[in-house]
Amino acid sequence: MRELRLRVPAAAVEDVLDRLLPLVPGGVREVADGDDVELRMRGETVPPIADVLGAAERWPHRVTEFELPDDWRERRVLDYVPELIGGRLVVRPDWAPAARGAQLEIVLAAGSAAFGAGTHPTTRTCLELLLDFPVAGSFADLGTGSGVLAIAAAKLGWEPVTALDIDPESVATVAANASANDVSVDSVVADLAADASPPSDAFAANIPGWLHEPVAASLPAQARLALVSGFGPEQAPNVLGAYAARGMREQRRIECHGWVIALLERD
Repeated sequence: MRELRLRVPAAAVEDVLDRLLPLVPGGVREVADGDDVELRMRGETVPPIADVLGAAERWPHRVTEFELPDDWRERRVLDYVPELIGGRLVVRPDWAPAARGAQLEIVLAAGSAAFGAGTHPTTRTCLELLLDFPVAGSFADLGTGSGVLAIAAAKLGWEPVTALDIDPESVATVAANASANDVSVDSVVADLAADASPPSDAFAANIPGWLHEPVAASLPAQARLALVSGFGPEQAPNVLGAYAARGMREQRRIECHGWVIALLERD
């Protein structure tokens, strides 16, 4: 399979695409790389190099041509671009190569994506904030999904770490991912709407807005730090008010793609 990669400055992308897209019926994939962007085109419908160069002639550019493997699994590895979170953490699937420049890596087993792959804006932002937490004591990940936040906490030094989810398959996935990352996480099936939150010094709750009220009502007195998300700005007053009634006050709020991520601390 043939692939062309056209590298142009980020400022040139809109202008170049206006002239390039009519030539590429199969579409163009954009991959950011510093101040540049690679425009990648592949398949039998990729135009001649001369036509691609003509679309970019007004801007500094470079074109490279590749022959890609026919096996989609091999192409998947070639396409993978790691995302560095907080300047030091990468969450990657187990088929992807180790990322250069990462101080911490979370490796997720096949099938984990059904429960979250760490790429959702709320998960990514929670991870960024968690990296700056002062590590001290136990940690609970409420509504854990694939266990990304729990595993990150364990790698950062929180102990013990507990991960709760209502879905038994999610809990089994967390156990497998924790083992793959060589960390200790106690994964438990629990209904956050009915079961009390476990004792912990800090917790993350990236869960639907309606579920925060019962979680707040069952908070252990020892909890001093929290990351809460999974709700929008219109739900924030009720959600954060429920935690404030239990002594957890908002210290920082981030709004990202319509979601609220809040850092709470006990009075």
